[in-house]
Amino acid sequence: MDPPWRRLLVSLVRSYRCAEESVDMDVAKLEAAQLAEAVRRKKQPHGGEVVRIVSTRSKSQLAATFRCYKEQHGSDIEEDMKQYSSSQFARMLKIAVWCLTSPEKHYAEVIRYSILGLGTDEDTLTRAIVSRADIDMEKIKQEYRVRFKTTVTDDVVGDTSRYYMDILLALVGKE
Repeated sequence: MDPPWRRLLVSLVRSYRCAEESVDMDVAKLEAAQLAEAVRRKKQPHGGEVVRIVSTRSKSQLAATFRCYKEQHGSDIEEDMKQYSSSQFARMLKIAVWCLTSPEKHYAEVIRYSILGLGTDEDTLTRAIVSRADIDMEKIKQEYRVRFKTTVTDDVVGDTSRYYMDILLALVGKE
């Protein structure tokens, strides 16, 4: 049998995601309750219903569902996934949720952890900055500043050098 995280990844890649931007609040409320049942009460440890919701709903529908979840339960689904499960599946699900609803959170974390510690994970840092430079780098920089109390620019300057640093700073832009 496939590990649950593999099922999640395959579902995210090959599923039909509704492209419609309209939001059905009744569906959002119902699915927020289903997510709570699966996450908080561990009714579905491998996330069958969670995977279905995350892999088929539009980004706007997911955002509404996660807002309803927070209104109904007083905490974000990401916080609950962290609290109620430390499995690899839960970590991957958290990343999928971040990428679908708030990619700036995910990429701020990717940039930060590619810089932290001994040496720089240059491949990861480059991929994160290059892939998001024209999409949402301003949001990433704001999220980075809020979460880590420093700037992307300061960390890039402090951890890279010469031409590599210049290229990254050109892509990141002014703080």
